[in-house]
Amino acid sequence: MINQKLEGLQIIGFYENSQLLESGVEVGDWLIEYNGELIESKEQLTELKLRYQGTVNIIIKIKRDDTDEYFQIWPGELGVYLAEVEKSPEIKKDAVRIENVKRLEKKTGLENTFFSSVKKIFDHFEIDIDYHVLLCLSGYPYRVQFREDFSLDIFDPTEGYDCASFLFKNLGLKWETHKNKTEKSIKKIIFKSIDNCIPVLARNLYGKGEWGIITGYQNNGDELFCRSFSDKTLDYSIAPNTPSKVIIFTEAPSLPGESGDIKDIMDQIVAALHVAEELLNADEVNGYYLGNMALQKWQEALDNHVFYENLSDDEYDRVCKINCQLFDRYSYNCQLASGLFSDIIRIFEESKEHLKRLSKFYKAESKVLGDCQRFIPKNSDENLKQYWNKKSRSNEIVALIKIQKKNREIMSIMEKLPLFK
Repeated sequence: MINQKLEGLQIIGFYENSQLLESGVEVGDWLIEYNGELIESKEQLTELKLRYQGTVNIIIKIKRDDTDEYFQIWPGELGVYLAEVEKSPEIKKDAVRIENVKRLEKKTGLENTFFSSVKKIFDHFEIDIDYHVLLCLSGYPYRVQFREDFSLDIFDPTEGYDCASFLFKNLGLKWETHKNKTEKSIKKIIFKSIDNCIPVLARNLYGKGEWGIITGYQNNGDELFCRSFSDKTLDYSIAPNTPSKVIIFTEAPSLPGESGDIKDIMDQIVAALHVAEELLNADEVNGYYLGNMALQKWQEALDNHVFYENLSDDEYDRVCKINCQLFDRYSYNCQLASGLFSDIIRIFEESKEHLKRLSKFYKAESKVLGDCQRFIPKNSDENLKQYWNKKSRSNEIVALIKIQKKNREIMSIMEKLPLFK
């Protein structure tokens, strides 16, 4: 049973093939120590896993009811859903809530907060569509986007080339995007959607640029119930911020066909592939570089040594982290693209050979990026400038040049795709 009285890191579920599940750990257990060190947060646990990744055997301490249990595990991923549990908020008499919107949980750390939120809303309306298919239908895996200030907005599907709007249009949904409004105006929009029993997609509920879901309101509208990756309660949390941007569905979402299986959405897949071709050939949109131009500007930014010499330690750390995320996300997106091309071969038989080649090229791109990212620091370090230096950035540039070359091959294949005819 999930214990809502204690506070800390609680195990609320397991991934497939979880080593903790196989070791005998149970849902509801509390994670107390990792190799003798007290665990205080998810972020600290991530640091501990990195610190001890070279250790052969790890000892973890679990609290179950009033008993301490110890388990020996391998270093690396634990294979668990963890909740930083705090006391659930008080439900007031005037509360208006949409029930049964499930928690947002990070598995790999590569989850996109926007698409994860969309998926939870679709699940709420019993729309059965795979998360990865959802991403591919938006064109997002094919979007290489860059801005020279290394802004977090590079990763937002609604910024630059708007993959979110394309997704909703591609699926025949009706939606509205609202931003840069007063708190009173944006809350009025939110309340109307909640009153119509439709959850709201919302950005910056916790001030991190992440997306989440507004599921209700109370206390004369001063408090917004939400789901997000920053939640620390098992029930809905209270959002600390009014969102900076919201997307509302003006009608309850529904998909063509009886399910989200790719055989029911062939037209949508073709439309997404047209967008993929468009994104590969585009240079710039809404202040963001795209495609091979994005890769070129990324290389130039990595080669601008004066820029890095003049950065403060905090800014150097920020830029390094964004650069690392760019490699992580791009590599992951290439995996998704490769997988989709492989999956649709059975549907588009006339394009079989072309799709095989596209899948192969995207898989190769993912490997190039993955091989490179192993040498990019993933966490803050007092010697960061020593690790992420002119030489290491030069190696990254070499990798991006290889990707540019492969992208030109992909563009050539895309132009000749029989399914476009």
